[in-house]
Amino acid sequence: MRPLPFSVLLFAACAALAGCSREVTHRQVAEFIDRADDAARKRFAPEICELRAKNFTIDVTSYAEGEREPSELKMTRKLYCQQAGSFSRLRQYKLERKSIDIDMASDRRTATVTAEYVETMPFYEWNPATPDDFVRFQVVESTDVSVVGLEDGDVRFLSTRTEAHQTLVSKNQISLPYN
Repeated sequence: MRPLPFSVLLFAACAALAGCSREVTHRQVAEFIDRADDAARKRFAPEICELRAKNFTIDVTSYAEGEREPSELKMTRKLYCQQAGSFSRLRQYKLERKSIDIDMASDRRTATVTAEYVETMPFYEWNPATPDDFVRFQVVESTDVSVVGLEDGDVRFLSTRTEAHQTLVSKNQISLPYN
């Protein structure tokens, strides 16, 4: 009997450990979302962007305080990552996940994640001279519906649809620590 080529043995070992799986599990998705939330809390754009697929898109419907009509925005991964870089200047930021629901696709290649968040951060009405140059915080309550799946062997966001509602609150009414 001829020995099996090394690549066949490697594939078999990889498949046995589920490292080369083409399916995602509920646990993988839950851990991925936790990692994504932690990256957002750190506001480090390279880590945030690493979690997005090459063809990632985000559709945002945003309701600003006092506005009747929402603004709508669609971004590709490139623009999203550029915008993520602007969050690094925030010294006061809080992200709370209120709920999460993970719905696995029947083929187990993707999952739809619906999560509700509350973000609190400074609201800059002009170009600030310092990070403390603001008078109000914005509290943004959002519902995110994301499709996640595997890309290059790693779980990634494939797309996200967000509906966000903004409330402005006086700087004196909220105490957010610096980090």
